Amino acid sequence: MQWARTVAHENGFVAVIMRSDTETGSRGRSSFVLIGCERSGTYKCRNKEFVRKDTGSRKCGCPFRLRGKPVRGGEGWMVKLICGIHNHELAKSLVGHPYAGRLTKEEKKIIADMTKSMVKPKNILLTLKEHNADSYTTIKQIYNARSAYRSSIRGADTEMQHLMKLLERDQYIHWHRLKDEVVVRDLFWCHPDAVKLCNACHLVFFIDSTYKTNRYRLPLLDFVGVTPTAMTFSAGFAYLEAERVNNIVWALERFRGLFLRHDRLPLVIVTDRDLALMNAVKTVFPESTNLLCRFHIDKNVKAKCKSLIGEKNAWDYVMDNWGTLVDCPSEHQFHESHQKFQVACSPWPMFIDYVNDTWIIPHKEKFITAWTNKVMHLGNTTTNRY
Repeated sequence: MQWARTVAHENGFVAVIMRSDTETGSRGRSSFVLIGCERSGTYKCRNKEFVRKDTGSRKCGCPFRLRGKPVRGGEGWMVKLICGIHNHELAKSLVGHPYAGRLTKEEKKIIADMTKSMVKPKNILLTLKEHNADSYTTIKQIYNARSAYRSSIRGADTEMQHLMKLLERDQYIHWHRLKDEVVVRDLFWCHPDAVKLCNACHLVFFIDSTYKTNRYRLPLLDFVGVTPTAMTFSAGFAYLEAERVNNIVWALERFRGLFLRHDRLPLVIVTDRDLALMNAVKTVFPESTNLLCRFHIDKNVKAKCKSLIGEKNAWDYVMDNWGTLVDCPSEHQFHESHQKFQVACSPWPMFIDYVNDTWIIPHKEKFITAWTNKVMHLGNTTTNRY
């Protein structure tokens, strides 16, 4: 069979076993193997009630056949060509063919070991290619093998049950609340060492959400602290049912519970302009100063500038005036720069309305240097740095 597959690969197709049998001494049974092309036969839908019309199939009824049987009284096999014709074009490369890229036991073991070591899938694939230059394995097969390995570790437990066991095993600090007494609604967890760091370095924290980055589309709330030496550390994480104020308030209350002293709570919390998150911070940490990420503000203003101002040469001029406005060191200079900014942008009144209504009027105290320098933020005015 290995010989047949090697010859098939050299000719641009994949050979598969269609039927086989082994002689056992019973009447009518003899040893043979029937080899065909992977595109032989037709696709058979397992669920006849569900038929998708927007997908195709590799199967095209290819008639290619080889029949092999053991040589009597000797070693080896005798191969007979039944049909040497293909009804499709031969592939120039076998990359992407599932049979050609099938993983061996040794390769699966390598993937399992590298997955334990938190190696990225692309680096796992490079390692397999280094071991076998003729490998046709694709990145999708690496992901499938990683998923199968993790499922074997999890056993019959669901993902949430397995996560709970891991949190208990590694002695993570965690809270959760249920929905209908069986479904986990929200989950907060942090490492025990993070509690020590939170209480030692309590001045500045970043809080940010990532959306639609997991298979369940659950928002992940990320808490990051900053040390006096400008290093960052993960303070905690929370999976939330939704990005509503109620869910975020629950997670922030759990985060507040990590601080052992009421006089050593976060001094500054940097967030994006997420209104639900900002309202939750105001509710749970009323004594903290909420700053807005300047990086994302500049990004949004620049995008609006390009969409409303058609002249490309005017973009840099407008953004330079915006940068001067944001970096004003005093309130008096801010008011002067604000007037100059409005004069400079007078040809585009819609842009001026956007900047004033969205940023300057409601949130200037949260990102303009004249106000942010009144609190000890250790130079942290953006969540993008971590």
